[in-house]
Amino acid sequence: MTGNKGEWSELFVFFKLLADGKLFSADKDLNKTESFIEVNSIYRKDSGKRLEFKITENINLIDQTTGKLILSFPKEKAEEISNRLLKEINSGKKKSDELIQSFNDLLITEVSDKSQKKGDINILIYDPTHGIESDQKFSIKSFLGSKPTLFNANKTTNIIYKINDKTGSAVSDSHLKEINLIASRHKYIDRIKRIIELGYQINFDSYQDDTFKLNLQIIDSDLPEIIAEIVLDKYVNRVINITEVIEKLNHENPMSYDLSQGHQFYEYRIINFLVEVALGMTSKTVWSGEYDVIGGIIIVKQDSEIVCYHLVDFNKFKTYLKNATKLDNPSGGKMGYGEVYMENNSSFIKLNFQIKA
Repeated sequence: MTGNKGEWSELFVFFKLLADGKLFSADKDLNKTESFIEVNSIYRKDSGKRLEFKITENINLIDQTTGKLILSFPKEKAEEISNRLLKEINSGKKKSDELIQSFNDLLITEVSDKSQKKGDINILIYDPTHGIESDQKFSIKSFLGSKPTLFNANKTTNIIYKINDKTGSAVSDSHLKEINLIASRHKYIDRIKRIIELGYQINFDSYQDDTFKLNLQIIDSDLPEIIAEIVLDKYVNRVINITEVIEKLNHENPMSYDLSQGHQFYEYRIINFLVEVALGMTSKTVWSGEYDVIGGIIIVKQDSEIVCYHLVDFNKFKTYLKNATKLDNPSGGKMGYGEVYMENNSSFIKLNFQIKA
């Protein structure tokens, strides 16, 4: 059983929810509120079986296929495992044989439930406010390690920009070599800076992957150009916080929207994008608009407190995304971006991004 801190955090949430039997909501600033939903069961596919961990006075482990009870254990055992796991996650060391054995005793042999898609945990919840029981998937984001990634980068998220001088000519051979030799700590930012210092203009050209571009367009037809604008500005002016991104777009209005009556074109489009990626959209798969996550987002805070943005509280969830997210640089070597290159006598550069929560 191996995994990073985020993946081990999923298992921590699993046992903590079994022990507590409740999942508390967060306000727009990620503070725990008094509102909660009850956790009745957690479903998991592991050890070749579809398992239900049903919370009663004890926790009953049931084979979903046969309906037979496999074993029963006290909630205190789940609490003990969650506490021990949290301690070992924070230590950064390899998980102890004793801890691994305690998982195996409960038929848990994998860190993450691989049967899930965007959702990380499948819970049968009861909402006492509305009197509704439902089976819902939640995504888990953990702050126990580095800040969690809301939107992952890969080669399909490369955005292509064309580089020209004032006459429309491509980058000269000597300048291309000079730019690509820049190897400073912030080399991609410094390369963009040098391109501009040399008198070149950088303009959005296209997306490396049509699936990603079309996924953006299905959310909003202008979104590919808006995302390209904010990604370039991240490298030019280091504007990374989404609140600042929206403020700058409103000020510069690159899409020439009519903002005279206060319509929040940029905020609406960007927040919709963040919601879609949080609830299921990726860059690699054609996006149908059908959410893999229908429950909401569970967040493990730095102090290990667990809170939730249930989609009943959709406006709080959107406010959290707006206030908490920021643009980040993925690895250039892995993603294949950040170098000026020639194609059909024209010069281009690819830039990439990911979004941290």
